[in-house]
Amino acid sequence: MPAPSAPTRRRVLTALAVALLVAAVALLPGADRPEETEMPDPSPGALRVMPLGASSTVGVGSPATAGYRLPLWERLTADGVAVDFVGSRSSGPDALPDTDHEGRSGWTAARMLPLTGGWVLAADPDVVLLHAGTNDLLSGTSAQATAATLDRMLDRIFTAAPGTHVIMAGVWAPLPKQRTERARLASLLPGVAERHRAAGRSVEYADVSGLFGSGRTADGLHAGPDAYRTIAAMWADRIGAWQDRTPVPSTRR
Repeated sequence: MPAPSAPTRRRVLTALAVALLVAAVALLPGADRPEETEMPDPSPGALRVMPLGASSTVGVGSPATAGYRLPLWERLTADGVAVDFVGSRSSGPDALPDTDHEGRSGWTAARMLPLTGGWVLAADPDVVLLHAGTNDLLSGTSAQATAATLDRMLDRIFTAAPGTHVIMAGVWAPLPKQRTERARLASLLPGVAERHRAAGRSVEYADVSGLFGSGRTADGLHAGPDAYRTIAAMWADRIGAWQDRTPVPSTRR
């Protein structure tokens, strides 16, 4: 009997990986397991965007704008993008029509790692906005170890959603006491993204180390409202560039 072809083997392996992730979701603690009642009905034809990260994803520093999420929503809709934020958490001001996200304030990337696959599997995003690693550096974790964790996070994301596009941002917080490790992480993450692209995955790295200075933070660590608008513009520009070069369902006029 002939051996199965490479594409057939890949399909079988992908199906097995997804089945394992489904089982893993069922075993997650109740506080972190994406429940069906928490997930809104998908918006037909909308681009499913998953904000994934720590306190900046939640919006610490500018709760009135949910961090970057309200200005990002405004920018994308102004650009003609029908957007559906996805994730198992929901928070934000009344001005934000869609408050879903996958932010965990204070969490390191290492703490997020075991749950990442389940979150992504439940959300089924078209685009993941990944911003993690700041808390790892703050806790004394080396840049090399942090980069390795983010590498594994990408593995979990693409196992759960092979067709998604990931925009992986570096650390935008100034972190003066971790300046050396912050710079080292910024030098390592392009290689992490390149290894995944070489495997056929859609991922890009955004170097945000010079995006804004300490004078535009709310507390020396988290972005203030104006800086979050700069972050939102960065995400929107990269989403738009990806849409321009990638055939996707029509979400832009």
